[in-house]
Amino acid sequence: MIRIILYLLIISNTNYFAQLNDSIDKDNFTYRSTIMSSIIPGIGQIHNNKIKPINIHNRLWWKLPVIYGGLGTATYFMNFNHQEYRSIKDERLSRQTGNSRVNYINYSSDQLRSIQNDFRRLRDFSIISFLGVYLLQIIDANVEAHLFLFDISDNLSFKFKPRTQNNGISNYLIPQFSLNFKL
Repeated sequence: MIRIILYLLIISNTNYFAQLNDSIDKDNFTYRSTIMSSIIPGIGQIHNNKIKPINIHNRLWWKLPVIYGGLGTATYFMNFNHQEYRSIKDERLSRQTGNSRVNYINYSSDQLRSIQNDFRRLRDFSIISFLGVYLLQIIDANVEAHLFLFDISDNLSFKFKPRTQNNGISNYLIPQFSLNFKL
């Protein structure tokens, strides 16, 4: 697994995108960034660092600790809540078969059922949090690639001008707004 990660880092850091942004296949680059981020979290953000505009001075590496911190935290709480859920469930089932109280002496079986449901709910929330962070980093890589490849040249224009039109029935003028795009 580590060899695969190192291989993808080496491939994503080679300088084969040193050309201008106009010569990059924009759809392929965005697709590749999204797929890379789907396979290994954070690789899409590193891949997007190649087409970062010159006027942006910060590197995109700061997102990696946020991504892995979120995934690691969600994984920790998922594991912790699942262990507590299993422990309480085993104790409750042990009591139902007639065994004596071992771990949770101060709690009744009904209280253990309630606590067990709370830990199950927290475990499920941790799983949803993990999937949410994973999905957000994929979306971030995709949107970032689209924004970096967006054309912001001087050839784009935007005109907004008010206009009036006679309605033909009365002498009143109808106000209108016109919006023109020139690409």
